[in-house]
Amino acid sequence: MLFGAALRDAHTTFAFVLIFTNAIIGIWGLLLDREVIRKSKLFWFCTAIAQSLIFVQATLGVLLQTSDDLEPKDFHYLYGFSMIIAVALLYGYRTPIGKHKFMLYSLGSFFIMGLGIRAMFLGT
Repeated sequence: MLFGAALRDAHTTFAFVLIFTNAIIGIWGLLLDREVIRKSKLFWFCTAIAQSLIFVQATLGVLLQTSDDLEPKDFHYLYGFSMIIAVALLYGYRTPIGKHKFMLYSLGSFFIMGLGIRAMFLGT
């Protein structure tokens, strides 16, 4: 039971971290696309971290459900795993999109942020 409570706290904490990091990446990508900011090396590193958090969050969610034997909440899972699909789509379109890859990742990060917010509200 103590393990389940710790997993629930970690899942909730990582949800907030995931939402805020993707919001920051979204704003940062807009600034890079509009050439308000010119340096982008750190952007790609931070984007990789923000998107890796999605996989950490999904793993924590699966562990939480199996440890507490929780009843499935269909839409919570739909939004959660849609974030993983969004990461795959962003990665797939990064080359063909050309010079607007910052805008692609910006909008993608805002989309992931929205999915995270929606999943949080459905998960409670």
